[in-house]
Amino acid sequence: MMITLLSLYAQDADLGRIREQAAEYFARSGAGTVNSRILTSQQPDGSWRDVDYGNQQRGHWPPRTHLVRLEQIASGYRRSGSVFFERPEARDAVIRGLEFWARRDPTSPNWWYQSIGTPQLLCSVILLLGDELPPELLRELTPILDRSEPGMTAQNRVWLAGIHLLKGVIYGKPGWVDEGAGAIAEELRCAPENAEGIQPDWSFHQHGPQLQFGNYGLAFFTEMTKWTTVLHDTRFAFPEEKVGILRKYFDNGIRWVLFNRQMDFSACGRQINPGQPQGKYRSAVTTANRLAAVCPEWRKHLGEKDFCFSGSRFFPDSDFYVQRGPAYYWSVKMSSSRTVPSETVNSENLLGRLAGHGATLFMSGNDEMRDIGGIWDWRRIPGITSVQNDSSLLCSEAGNRNLREWVGGISDGEIGFCAMDYDNGEVAAKKSYFFFGGEMAALGSGIRSEVDAPVLTTVAQLRSAGETVRNEAGTEFRNGNFTCRLLRADRGALAETREHTGNWKRVTAALSAAPVKGELFTLTIDHGVRPENGSYAYLAAFRPEGEWGPQLLNTDSDAIHAVAEGGAIMAAFYEPGSVTLPDGSCLEAKQPALVMLRNGRFYAADPDRSRKQLEFSLGGKKLRLVPPQGREAGRPASLPLESVKAQRVR
Repeated sequence: MMITLLSLYAQDADLGRIREQAAEYFARSGAGTVNSRILTSQQPDGSWRDVDYGNQQRGHWPPRTHLVRLEQIASGYRRSGSVFFERPEARDAVIRGLEFWARRDPTSPNWWYQSIGTPQLLCSVILLLGDELPPELLRELTPILDRSEPGMTAQNRVWLAGIHLLKGVIYGKPGWVDEGAGAIAEELRCAPENAEGIQPDWSFHQHGPQLQFGNYGLAFFTEMTKWTTVLHDTRFAFPEEKVGILRKYFDNGIRWVLFNRQMDFSACGRQINPGQPQGKYRSAVTTANRLAAVCPEWRKHLGEKDFCFSGSRFFPDSDFYVQRGPAYYWSVKMSSSRTVPSETVNSENLLGRLAGHGATLFMSGNDEMRDIGGIWDWRRIPGITSVQNDSSLLCSEAGNRNLREWVGGISDGEIGFCAMDYDNGEVAAKKSYFFFGGEMAALGSGIRSEVDAPVLTTVAQLRSAGETVRNEAGTEFRNGNFTCRLLRADRGALAETREHTGNWKRVTAALSAAPVKGELFTLTIDHGVRPENGSYAYLAAFRPEGEWGPQLLNTDSDAIHAVAEGGAIMAAFYEPGSVTLPDGSCLEAKQPALVMLRNGRFYAADPDRSRKQLEFSLGGKKLRLVPPQGREAGRPASLPLESVKAQRVR
């Protein structure tokens, strides 16, 4: 069999090149974590005493550890500089481990491990061993490999097609390589309407219209980069326009949620366990540098400075907003009836039902969000308005979805805002978040609930950076780099800094129930039980100096939120009405809409995504804008204010 394969590789140079490039890729990917203990602790039969091979849990399946260790040893065996490089005992350990797996054939109740996880790791180990894999052992592993068949959508399709491709290399079937490469390339695209994958706004969806930057979206970036590298300089290589999409996905999507050596907690999907946001950051940066190695025209190398940029970005396809600077980061994770807020799958993210209901996360250099999930009160996620009862927080339960469609945002690339008409069946509210660089103004109105339990709006719940400083009036609070000023707080507010005790098992069933502790700073606004028309307003900032910038503007309705700062004006019209601008003039909206005036332009968006025309009056002059339609619906339309002034003069 091996003689036949070697002959085939000699005849088909591309197949041989893919074989070598794949092995080299796996060697670079897996050798960094190897150590001699995993070799010396292996049992004579090829197993490890600390691996529970009969475990049947669906997530974090323990038997997978066996294959991960084999990949680590095999990658070290192939890579120079490793403690295992070309050591016969390392090669023999891998072979013993594969023989044990073929005999024992551990299986999981989770389809993913059977069809993707196990065959994927086996292909990697087989290619790393290359000609030193006994042919009879490959025959014994073939039935396990063949449980993986092409199919499904988005990232799942990419995984399955990749295994099909590697099996084509291993079995010497160029047709399979061609089929696998073709299927992978098809998924490297802007997804069709209502389909999973990369969206037009460069966010990523999987399991429905759900933001998945850190779970499936990061795997997509990693896998696509792998295939760009493995297929490079062969007839199976991706066209340049496909590779360009991958680069844009990183630049306009993933890069925006990386800050302070971690991925935004809100962007990680259900994978929010200890160390995972940091691991996802490392994976994204490492992968981007691998892509740069085969795309030198894109960039040479990414380092920490590449994630110290400033800007504002609203992702309308995912109801997600980011505002960031070199030393601070904000995000708002909203949801509408169009999007899925969060998911509980494989007993992961067991408390995340409210995590997509306006979660407002702040990060600076003080690790405010680092590994916070184990000690968080998940009913008091920053930015959300929620009922404080004992209802289930599983994402599959009632109250997971926002029943309202009116959710949107506007950004000019530097600053912006987002707004959400919110009703999850437990509590309803109109919630707006306005960003001016490092400062945020948050307004809420129309808060109501028919549940017999207190309703709170959480301003902050983050790791404390020492003592909380407050002013005499009890309206301004500072902890570390985070400062808040309360402007309107219904029945008052509670600020506390104290040690919290929790555990990670309540977040992910497969993790330990051992207690974890940490000191949290928490600030909440009380709306009472069964509020009928509650409201709040507060400013939050990264290290404010001197006077606060944002100023609330007068409106003719509580259902209109408007703020101005430094020449910028932002307004969320949840209903038609008017705003008095700083110069005394009037801005009137004839229908619900979002509006921003800045740098000589007038921006307007339709969060309802149903209107063919938006009508306004500015200083007595009528304005009409045609909002984008179809897949571009929800994006802002704009026009220069100079044209408005010229029309007014005439």
